[in-house]
Amino acid sequence: MNKKNPPQVVGMTYVPWQHWGEVYEPCRALKYGTLFPILNKPFVGCRCDRSR
Repeated sequence: MNKKNPPQVVGMTYVPWQHWGEVYEPCRALKYGTLFPILNKPFVGCRCDRSR
């Protein structure tokens, strides 16, 4: 290892604990892609147009 170039960290994350609360029924959870209603957020993104 070179002392001038220490090893680099690829990445670090912070993921808070999900507190257990209200949950969807299994079929609804599969439909929405989450067990927790508080995480069921609307998608507000847009389609990427790479033809420009």
